[in-house]
Amino acid sequence: MNINRADATLMKALLQKTMFLFFCLPIFFFPLSTAAAGISGGIFVLLYIMSGYWKNLGQIPTRPWFIPLTLLILWTLLGTIWSRANPHDTWIAISRLGYFFFAYAGTTLPWNRSRFRMIPGLFLAGLILNWIVGLCQWLGIWKWSPLIPRLGPVGYANHIFLSMTLTMALLWIAYDMRDRVLLPRWANAILAVAFLLQLGMGAGRTGQLLFVILMPLAVWVLFRGQWRYWALGGIALTIIGMGMSPIVQHRVQEGLQNLQVVSKGDYDTSWGLRVLMAQGALYMGFQHPILGVGTGNYANEMAQLQKNHILPELPSPLIMSQPQNSYLLELAMLGIPGLLLLVWFLWAVTAPAWRLKAVPEGWFVLIYMAVFIAGSFSDTLIWGYANVFSLAILTALPIPLAQDGLHGATTTDNRFA
Repeated sequence: MNINRADATLMKALLQKTMFLFFCLPIFFFPLSTAAAGISGGIFVLLYIMSGYWKNLGQIPTRPWFIPLTLLILWTLLGTIWSRANPHDTWIAISRLGYFFFAYAGTTLPWNRSRFRMIPGLFLAGLILNWIVGLCQWLGIWKWSPLIPRLGPVGYANHIFLSMTLTMALLWIAYDMRDRVLLPRWANAILAVAFLLQLGMGAGRTGQLLFVILMPLAVWVLFRGQWRYWALGGIALTIIGMGMSPIVQHRVQEGLQNLQVVSKGDYDTSWGLRVLMAQGALYMGFQHPILGVGTGNYANEMAQLQKNHILPELPSPLIMSQPQNSYLLELAMLGIPGLLLLVWFLWAVTAPAWRLKAVPEGWFVLIYMAVFIAGSFSDTLIWGYANVFSLAILTALPIPLAQDGLHGATTTDNRFA
């Protein structure tokens, strides 16, 4: 009898560890394979059903993001009623919100500090593996995914996604350099140099700009006294060095040239398309401020605006089905209510993280939200598979519970005070 009870306890513990592993594994796979990330998520769902933790659904309404997220999902579903979008665009809009199942499910799990550490650990491990692939690309020995010179050694990741993810990793490393939650300082220093090189050699302007904006702010929050100014000086030198990268210089010059062309009325460039798509989104928002044009209906409406000569037509067909801006997309599709619900939800996740930024889980969620909120001005992250999936996973972290363990959290090294 006791043996059976011990076996049951062991099996329960094993199931619990395996379930947490597959809950966090998508974070590892996003730079490498979105298919593997999806498979990991599917296995988690099966394990979650077997675990019985879904019986803890009563915990979900206690989270500050529950009301805005639930209303945003319902409003998006209602938006299909007045939408004239093709089924593919409607499915994309709805399916992305479907990943927030992981936010609801993750809330019911028994989190603790050691389980949280799997998230930054797997996050860094995925980036390290992708960095090795990028190095092999640069050396010309990776035949499965050869180097694309204009993008740089990005490995298997999308260059824009990778640049933002590298910036987030560097923001985490700054915290870990101070508190040594995950790695010793020498290991963090090596990773910082490696990730900075990849960021500087890549073509992701969004992540590079976010690094310039967010890293000085992070250093100001994390460090005190002379360490703050030494770190800020180091960041200034890093930014100067990054600006000397030929790829960065080329991308900046390309962007400036795009803006000059746009000022002359030619939108058939990378930045010109962004300007044109943003104009379309604003027009839709002003024309339909309450309901928007409907879920997934942005691309269809853009085509109509061009056909009616309200917006200029291009010699080549549009290649983007959204305005490269999460907030403008919500405004266009779901009106002012959709935009306000998105902002409310992002605030509800960010505010507790800011209040508890001294603890590791608070800082990790805070830097992700900073990258997501700022990055959403130049990319439609709310439609990005890896972006919204990661957001759902991190939304589940019980940051209010971290306050109970605040006194037991890793303390700041007084040498940085």
